[in-house]
Amino acid sequence: MKGDRRPHPVGRRRGSGRVRVSPGYRSKTPSVKMSRMYDEVVTVVENRPLTGGHFLLSVHSPRQARATRPGQFAMVRLPGGLDTLLRRPMSIYDLKAAVARTSVGGAKSRVAGHRPALQRQRAPEIIQLLYKIVGKGTRQMAGLRPGDRLEMLAPLGHGFFPEDYLAEARADDEVLHVAGGIGIAALLLAARELAGQGIPQRLFFGGRTKEDLVGVEDFKPYVRATVLATEDGSRGHCGFVTQPLEEYLLRNRNKKFLFMVCGPWLMLEATVKLAQKYRHRCLVSMENRMGCAIGVCLGCSIRVQGTGHGAYERVCTEGPVFWAEKVVWGKERMSRVRGI
Repeated sequence: MKGDRRPHPVGRRRGSGRVRVSPGYRSKTPSVKMSRMYDEVVTVVENRPLTGGHFLLSVHSPRQARATRPGQFAMVRLPGGLDTLLRRPMSIYDLKAAVARTSVGGAKSRVAGHRPALQRQRAPEIIQLLYKIVGKGTRQMAGLRPGDRLEMLAPLGHGFFPEDYLAEARADDEVLHVAGGIGIAALLLAARELAGQGIPQRLFFGGRTKEDLVGVEDFKPYVRATVLATEDGSRGHCGFVTQPLEEYLLRNRNKKFLFMVCGPWLMLEATVKLAQKYRHRCLVSMENRMGCAIGVCLGCSIRVQGTGHGAYERVCTEGPVFWAEKVVWGKERMSRVRGI
């Protein structure tokens, strides 16, 4: 209605570049220190099938790779019709240098689980996206071949930035990475950065079946130990990953941990409850559907602690990483963002 000045549910006026929250609420999120984003047409280097419908997509994009920080994500758009009109948000799993061109060990000679011959140079040029086929978009992604091109906006979001948590990580006894399914994709770069600081780490990783536990080998250089769990008992603990996690917390009541968590909403909520029960700080990487990924459409907004009526922040800009105590849990359910 013309002249209607009622606020949007998340408090943003049309045409404004900022989100306004409930009166009296002061956000505890640090000023967003995102890297510079680039909208580029990138070239597929490799699209390697893993287990259980998972793929590791490698694209050549030097500017985006060099700007990426742990926990950030990319928005990917495939060539095609209406099914690929909107970009797909996906965590940036890893960064590599250019693929070594050798006369031995081409793509056909690589066996399942073997990492491609990516030789580290001074700066990364390859972005790797870990994804699982769950819909039309990811099914089309699985058909990408070396040399194919796609549109990618990256890097995006406020990720696991050391200036937010490094002092606390150094003061604690250990960092516990807790992942559920494809949520593992958000944690590898953070684990590598923490290992470079000499900070002890441990990985707790759960999935429905053993085929969901992809990327475990990539973490082994950076963590003291990995604890695996599957709901069907096909690998590791039979049940939810939060069960061996609580057992570990009980055995180490005199220690302080920093949690870094990513996975489905229910797993996030259960892990946060454990962290709060045993009085440990917890960072969560949130998953939600989004349209623009630059804070304009507000479609990814989640409820955060504020005044009596609450407030909202955007997963794409203030997040995807939040301190767990900031999020309003149990009030709304999140849609999975990765693998739409």
